[in-house]
Amino acid sequence: MTDQMSPKLLMPALDTASNAGTSAATLAQDGYKAVGRYYSKYSWKQLTKTEASELFAAGMNIFVVYEDSNDAPTYFSADIGTQQALRALYQADAVIRQPRQTGIYFAVDYDASSYDYTHYIRPYLRAINAVFASFGYPYHVGVYGNGIVCSSAKDDGLAKLTWLSQSTGYYGYQEYKESGDWNILQGPYVTIAGTQYDQDTLNLNQGCYGGFGSFTTPSCSK
Repeated sequence: MTDQMSPKLLMPALDTASNAGTSAATLAQDGYKAVGRYYSKYSWKQLTKTEASELFAAGMNIFVVYEDSNDAPTYFSADIGTQQALRALYQADAVIRQPRQTGIYFAVDYDASSYDYTHYIRPYLRAINAVFASFGYPYHVGVYGNGIVCSSAKDDGLAKLTWLSQSTGYYGYQEYKESGDWNILQGPYVTIAGTQYDQDTLNLNQGCYGGFGSFTTPSCSK
């Protein structure tokens, strides 16, 4: 990582596809500051308002990622981007009441190549940005993926926030990790109270990571 990165601005977090609300107090006691949860067309992994309330009551922040399958090139197109953006905005605004000017990450959950980015993922992200723009950009667009996806999306102005996948052998992982440009860095698995989580590092050297600690305010104001 870069010499300019302050360790004091690196915070421990977790993400999971399971409901984390009932374990919120344990997670907070273990020193974690935030939990990443999902928006999706699949109800089993969706963040709920009750769960969010339980996490907030324990002093935890939340960051969210949208993912259905999103694990092969065929899951990325402009049409799919439009559909997923609309669904993400509905869940954020109408269901959770996620505060404005926080983030929604969109998952690219496989080792995408530069070719894949150009022909599939970039059109997908452009469509997401078009939908968000049509609503006045109520939330910041983020992307979860390998180093190529994160760096390319940020360079193209299609992602304000980046979350680097834990898969260390994926394209561009080491270069993007060492750049320090990421907002979230995913790490190895851990099991807490019977639930499997990925460990994450929040990089506040890059400003806000898109999280929120209540139904009214972001985790930070940068």
